Amino acid sequence: MRIGALFVFGILMLNAVGGLSVATAQTAANAGSAVSDFGSCLASQQTGDLLLLIDESSSLQTSDPDAARVSAANFLLDRLAAFGESAAVDLNVAIAGFSSDYTVHTEWIALDSGSVPTLKSSIEQFRGRTTGVDTDYWGAMNGAQNDLRDRPQNADGSSRCQAIAWFSDGKLDFTERDASKPYAPGIDLGSPEGVKQVVAAATESICRPAGIADQVRSAGIKMFGIGLASGTAAAADFDLMHAITSGASGDGASCGAVQAPSPGEFFLAQNIDDLLFAFDSFSTPGQAPLERESGVCVQQVCEEGKHRFVLDRSISAVNVLAFADAEGLVPTVVAPNGAQLALPLTALRTDSRGQLAGIEINYRWESPNSVSFSMSDAGSDQWQGVWALAFVDPTGAAAQARSKSNIHISGNLFPAWLGQKTTAVHTGEKTSAIELGIVGADRAPIDPASLLGTAMLSVSVVDSSGTVHDVAAPLPKDRIGESVELDLTDVPPGDATLRLTLDVTTADATRVDGGVEPGTALTAQSVDIALPIAPPIGYPSLPARVDFGTLEGAGIFERDLDVTGAGCVRLDSGQSVSFTGSPDGIGSVALTGPAEEAQCLESGGTLPVSIDIENAVNGTVSGTMSLLVSPVGESDREISVPVQFTADVQKPVDTGTFWLTLIVALLLGPGIPLLLLYVGKWLTAKIPPGGLKAQQFPIEIRNGEILRDGRPFGLRDRDLVDSVRGMHEATRILDAAGVELRTHVGLSPVGAGYVSARLPGMLGASGSNPATDKAGDAQLPLAVHNSWAVFHDPNGSPEVATLLLLISTDADKNRVERVLDDARRNVANAVSQLRGRAVDTSGASGPSDSGTPPGSPIVDPFGNSQVGAQSGGYPAEGSAWAPPGTSAGTADPFAPPSGFDPFGPPDSRGRQ
Repeated sequence: MRIGALFVFGILMLNAVGGLSVATAQTAANAGSAVSDFGSCLASQQTGDLLLLIDESSSLQTSDPDAARVSAANFLLDRLAAFGESAAVDLNVAIAGFSSDYTVHTEWIALDSGSVPTLKSSIEQFRGRTTGVDTDYWGAMNGAQNDLRDRPQNADGSSRCQAIAWFSDGKLDFTERDASKPYAPGIDLGSPEGVKQVVAAATESICRPAGIADQVRSAGIKMFGIGLASGTAAAADFDLMHAITSGASGDGASCGAVQAPSPGEFFLAQNIDDLLFAFDSFSTPGQAPLERESGVCVQQVCEEGKHRFVLDRSISAVNVLAFADAEGLVPTVVAPNGAQLALPLTALRTDSRGQLAGIEINYRWESPNSVSFSMSDAGSDQWQGVWALAFVDPTGAAAQARSKSNIHISGNLFPAWLGQKTTAVHTGEKTSAIELGIVGADRAPIDPASLLGTAMLSVSVVDSSGTVHDVAAPLPKDRIGESVELDLTDVPPGDATLRLTLDVTTADATRVDGGVEPGTALTAQSVDIALPIAPPIGYPSLPARVDFGTLEGAGIFERDLDVTGAGCVRLDSGQSVSFTGSPDGIGSVALTGPAEEAQCLESGGTLPVSIDIENAVNGTVSGTMSLLVSPVGESDREISVPVQFTADVQKPVDTGTFWLTLIVALLLGPGIPLLLLYVGKWLTAKIPPGGLKAQQFPIEIRNGEILRDGRPFGLRDRDLVDSVRGMHEATRILDAAGVELRTHVGLSPVGAGYVSARLPGMLGASGSNPATDKAGDAQLPLAVHNSWAVFHDPNGSPEVATLLLLISTDADKNRVERVLDDARRNVANAVSQLRGRAVDTSGASGPSDSGTPPGSPIVDPFGNSQVGAQSGGYPAEGSAWAPPGTSAGTADPFAPPSGFDPFGPPDSRGRQ
């Protein structure tokens, strides 16, 4: 028995779908739409991610017996691939399904003509995936956001271009059975009342302020939802899905607190044609189709039935999806010279082609009522002029039929900041002159005078609150390329976006009858460029965002906020922290720092900020805090600066449960289950195979910054060219650029093993938690790819260290930069900890001849939760160094001799 989600949302009827039965966006189709925003991001970054998320519930057997969702999704893949290749955008696609669980069926793959067959093959499998027992929106959204969060980050910390396209045929729903859900602990699904309670819990977890919907939106992820109201489903069943996707349902019922910028767009479909138009609406992000609607022509092409569009030489390609609400009609394309090409239905979903006025037209019938076709400029004289599409009724039996088309005209013209420089800009001033222009898909400049039609380039800044500021007068075609000053007088400091928008209208054309057809106004093309706005000159500057890193357990965790320039800064105690994401069950979360008295700096430095977490859970905390800054000695001139923050929180291992399990195992064994645990752990404690490059870098540390040859650390063309040998298979010991990597099981029989990185004569630390093992070596996870370690002699200069980078051979630029950013943030602190806190129980410091600090205390194998109260695994400032779970100078009385690992690989030195 299936119970509906109406218990939560009530009967919230959507507006009846009138006119043609073709899906239209339920959100406003304007310049601020989610599809436009996603396209503006892609136009700027030229790379992004799209997750296709498809319902697998058993209701699809009746609501979509012909698997129209599969045909529509395949159509989308074709369109997206064509868009990516024409606009020079590298779009990555993954495919997942959801029902009672979330499952990834196809991992991330670059979308192009070569990968489309593989992705379509994966989509085809959904024809048989119709046996799921639930329609669990919570599992779908939670799984999707986790997969997108794990994608490589941008080097500057800004949000990656990401979107979710999810399809469902029904409401949030569960089947009665003996089971429960993680977001509804203690509630059993075995009764109708239990189902209602779980539906309510899921809805609350998704839609509460800082819930899953807000977490997705605050990460910059756009959502495109398609609801199939067919079979037993009604429009009102999709109110919750609509609200999750776009922020509010048709009659205003809201979900989440983050409502701007536009979170997403929802489409309601009733059949295959609706689905096609729904998917088509976001198949060219940032290049919305031109919508045309008319009647049909009887027996021959007629003027009143034409869907017209005007092309000129600035247009490179056209893609059209057309529909008529009667079968048996013949779509006919009309060239500027009046020549015609009929596109008859011979077979569904079969590629066909024809020639018209020297131009090849490729077409395919997607359904008995919908046809798609494409054409591109091949140098024909007839390309420029008035084109048209008309549906012709050969018998006259459907003279009252209506037709509709989505016309995608690809000029691939983009506004650009020519010679862009990332110099600091300040609120309250005008920038130095910048040059704006037009570029093509290859991002090469285009002379505006070469455009035959009209063009207008406008400039605005979207501040951290989402407010749009016009910062320069629009530039007509003949002024594009002139120097422009940006007026930031009214733009507040904080993370902002420079939005360039190009409006193009093709040239007027002469019709066959001698009349003039006005040019076609193309959809505005926007490009978003990150533009942090600094406080006025004379004020200290703050980073746009702060990452607390991975925090284990509950408690207070501190992070140093970098401050640039002289001035005073404090936390704004009068402005509450705005949270955009917090996991269920985390309890209270508070940010603290100097509030009553500002911390004044003469030439920059750091400001300590702490986050206090009540309960240990798994998830991400994010939001915005307000800091007050002022020039030194001028506290009356304080201004507020928003700073975004994020922290990944993890629940530590329950040591009580572990000990209970261990005692039971010993009693039942006796000892055999424990031995099996150790053996199993030893068998899996290997460095996984996969190409790996390694290199040591001598570095200096000055004022918290890592330098290479006196300059901020960065990579050069000949860096990371040497591959580590032996990575063709899993291994336990490696030589990585002269650093010994060795696997260890550790004392605990549960959990994963780890890798020690040893450089003779030095102590080591990494970006992992814990950062240093019991022997004083850097501790890394088994998967060492894309990580770093730093080595230091505490008896030597405090400014000298050695950085080791371990980078996978298939890592892209963003992934490498992410590793470098983590090292830049944490290496200085790691060296400080190695130098000041690696103190053994005898009081000696520094490495011994073997590289092991004499008398090093043994780490608590069960991970006392006190460690981890500092991002990166380093102890809090001012405390004596001690391994996790021990106090400084106290060894574990039950540990074996220092350095002994009974399951580590043989070692002639007798240490691990």
